[in-house]
Amino acid sequence: MAARQTRQKISAPAALALLALPAVLASCKTPSINLATSEPIKVDIAMRLDVYQHAPENGATTPVGSPAPTARAGTAAERAKNREADIQVFKNSRLVGEAHTGLLVILTEPAGDYGDYVRRTIAAENSDRMAQMKSLAAKQKRALPEIQKEQAALWANRSWSPSIPMRPCGASARARTAR
Repeated sequence: MAARQTRQKISAPAALALLALPAVLASCKTPSINLATSEPIKVDIAMRLDVYQHAPENGATTPVGSPAPTARAGTAAERAKNREADIQVFKNSRLVGEAHTGLLVILTEPAGDYGDYVRRTIAAENSDRMAQMKSLAAKQKRALPEIQKEQAALWANRSWSPSIPMRPCGASARARTAR
């Protein structure tokens, strides 16, 4: 059986209070919310900074604040630095990737003049990287493959996240997809 519903009457003072309540609440001042922080916002930034100091070739010291003279303008490091923006555009466009040897690999070859430009730029970059690695191997009296492996790790760490690090030849498909 259905429960019996009874209707209760509201007294006149209670009804008047219910009608007056929205008017009273509307006339109240809204609470102020302070959005300012009592302490400055702290940001945690992780950054890597590689600092290299190159001595002049003749062994002389240079005064602090003046750049060291270079043997010739356009060294491999300077040329690589000048190509850095183009290389990053190629990486972002997924045209090239970093190989396990510390060199760049063309993943997708564009057609036409732009494809020729990409091939020339990558060939020049790989030539300069190899010259730098050979020089480093001779200076440190270490094997070139060791230097290449270290440089490949450095380039992979320096690369922006969308860059594609390449796996060594012979790496299994499972290892490639596990990452």
